[in-house]
Amino acid sequence: MIEVRGLTKRYRDRSVVDNLSFRVGPGAVTGFLGPNGSGKTTTARVILGLTEPSSGTATIGGRRYRDLRHPLREIGALIDPGGVNPNRTAVEHLRWLAAGSRLHSRRAEEVLGLVGLAGAAGRKVSGFSLGMRQRLGIAAALIGDPPVLVLDEPINGLDPEGICWLRTFTQALAAEGRTVFLSSHLMSEMAMTATELIVIGRGRLIAAESVTAFTERADSSVRVRSPQLDLLEVALAGAATSMWRVDDALEVAGIGIERVGAIARNLGVQLHELSPQRASLEDAFMRLTADASEYLPQPAA
Repeated sequence: MIEVRGLTKRYRDRSVVDNLSFRVGPGAVTGFLGPNGSGKTTTARVILGLTEPSSGTATIGGRRYRDLRHPLREIGALIDPGGVNPNRTAVEHLRWLAAGSRLHSRRAEEVLGLVGLAGAAGRKVSGFSLGMRQRLGIAAALIGDPPVLVLDEPINGLDPEGICWLRTFTQALAAEGRTVFLSSHLMSEMAMTATELIVIGRGRLIAAESVTAFTERADSSVRVRSPQLDLLEVALAGAATSMWRVDDALEVAGIGIERVGAIARNLGVQLHELSPQRASLEDAFMRLTADASEYLPQPAA
């Protein structure tokens, strides 16, 4: 388990992380989301002992990273896939990590097989693509067979087959009872991979809940199809907060499905479809973090 309590990190007079608290438990893939500049990487670095907090704590299994006797056996991490000596082969790099944690050298070959790089074991890292480097970074995170994993943007550089593999792989690790903490900017992929979420903005907690609960908090809409859609749109204009056309349907937000049906019935409008539309994870993220985005584009003049 990862536990963050009252975590604050300041740089001069600016708080990058501000009194942040959350828990990441075993048995699930937990997504870590936030706009650019929200403090995700700083939080991950504090958890891994790479950055000293101004106040508060971040612990793994109840202990700070610096107090772990065999860190690679207790938490594995992927932060920077480029942090590898390019002149080493993949297996040499992993054997070096194994030796540092008093692990048998055969563990290097085992984890290369797990991530699909067995055929590239003897190749120098300098010749690896970004996707191959990501896989090597995940192999390094697994070298000590740890119960906790922190993976920062592991999808970057992976092709569609690699993304599908990573989704299945991380879910399988969680099913074994491991704690899997995963960040990504690809909302569609996070929606298919994670079951729990930690969402932050401007260094503060916005949500710590399931993906389902998070998306349900966002405004949902009602989809309507009718041969008299123009007439219905005029009637709904005074009740809905927003409406938009999607192909031959009208999406209505701000009023419930029962109200839309009642207005259509009172008008005598024939309906071909009347169905609720749940917000996607991307929609929910954009709506619920709108006030927490630090870097926003300026409107065109």
